[in-house]
Amino acid sequence: MFSSASLLTACILAISGLVSAAPPLPVQCNPNFEGAGVSIIDTGIEWGVSPAVAGTLLDRTLGGFPLNATAEWHVEQTGAFPPTYYVKEINHNNLVVDISADGLLVLEELNPTKETQIWSIFCNQCSPGASSTPGGGEFASSCQIVSASNGFCARVEPAGVNLGTGECENGILQSFDFWTATA
Repeated sequence: MFSSASLLTACILAISGLVSAAPPLPVQCNPNFEGAGVSIIDTGIEWGVSPAVAGTLLDRTLGGFPLNATAEWHVEQTGAFPPTYYVKEINHNNLVVDISADGLLVLEELNPTKETQIWSIFCNQCSPGASSTPGGGEFASSCQIVSASNGFCARVEPAGVNLGTGECENGILQSFDFWTATA
C-alpha cells in the first residue's frame, strides 16, 4: 500500500517535471535556392544595390509592386554543412554581400576565405525549393540571415536607407522572405 508521503513525493516529482520542461524550439529550415535568382524582401522593402560595383552599400529599394518583378540576387551554398551561403549580385557573380567596418552591408569582390561574406539562413517556413514557385512567388519566409563571422543578423537599419547588421533579436527588421521573380 502507498503511504501518503510517497504519494505526495510522486505528485511533486510529476508536477516539477511538467513545470521545468522547456517549450519546444520552433522548427527551422534552410532554403534550397536551386540556382534561381531571388528577391530578398522585408515588409515592402527589398534589398537593392546601385551601382553594382565593389564598395557600394546595400540599400532599401522601395520600388513599385510587385517587389519581386525582377531578381537581384543569387544565393549560393558554400558547400559546407550545415548549409552556409554567399549572397551574390545577380549580374556579377564575383560580387557578394559583405559587412563593412561599421556594420553595414556592402558589395565586395568574392573572397572565399573572408567569413564576413558567408551567411547562414534560418527560416520558419521553406518550400521544397525555388523551382516550386514558377512564375514568381515566395518560397522561404520569416528568415534570419546570420553572419558566419560574428553571429549578427542582417537587418533593415531603423534610421537611414542602408541595410546593416546587429544582434539577432527575432524582430521584424531582421525577418526576410525570399521570392523568385515574376519576370
